[in-house]
Amino acid sequence: MSDPKGQAALDRAFEGENLLLLYQPIHDARTTAIVAAEALMRQRRQSGEVREASIITQAAEEGPDLFQFDSLTMRMAYADAARWQARFDVSLNVNLSAREFQEGDVLRRLMELMSGCGIDTHKVNLEITETSYIKSPENTVQFLQELKKLGIALWLDDFGTGHSTIEHLLYFPLEGIKIPSTFVTGIPTNPRSTTITHALISLAQDLELRVTAEGVETQDQLDFLRAENCDYIQGFLLSKPMTAEEFERLLERQAIFSSLPSSGQ
Repeated sequence: MSDPKGQAALDRAFEGENLLLLYQPIHDARTTAIVAAEALMRQRRQSGEVREASIITQAAEEGPDLFQFDSLTMRMAYADAARWQARFDVSLNVNLSAREFQEGDVLRRLMELMSGCGIDTHKVNLEITETSYIKSPENTVQFLQELKKLGIALWLDDFGTGHSTIEHLLYFPLEGIKIPSTFVTGIPTNPRSTTITHALISLAQDLELRVTAEGVETQDQLDFLRAENCDYIQGFLLSKPMTAEEFERLLERQAIFSSLPSSGQ
């Protein structure tokens, strides 16, 4: 049963009072060009303070309103992304609860939401959290294969922090994995962090999966990840979470900059 305070906050969220959807850019590790953005739900307090919406998301995850909450998040994110994708080649990453696979007609709902806003399904990445438990993952494969046929890519978030990592790799048609800041933070001074991150990237490469490293905050971390041939990075070193309008302006600046002739020509 969810916390009463969390449920009350969730109820207010459905009334549109205290939710703010932010986007954190995902960059090509080599060029630092923006290739995607992850949608992050935040809670806006009456004081105007913006904080993580963990109390709301937990209430949704534990209660009966999960599908309504996920649909609200996706509807907002897909509408924003459809507007960007009309002008820029940028994908959208959205988190999807593991419960969706087991209790709801998620494929139908996803398609209704996407068709309603006109988003390109080939530019949608769904992230499932490694720490979420998925019952009978072998029975989820057919659903995931249907997603893949539509061009929707599946990413495994918080890789290495859950209890069924290898099983997910065994069954799921994944596009890639996301290495959490838990491991990235210690790079390169912490030998264990460095070794674990190296091992996770190597495993993903052997399985022909792409890799995004989260929580990149220093140049030393970026240099290490580049040396390891990590594909993408996400973190405060290059970009903090921002509003849809701020993200769109960032894409416009990137487009202008990339259109300028290089100094070497």
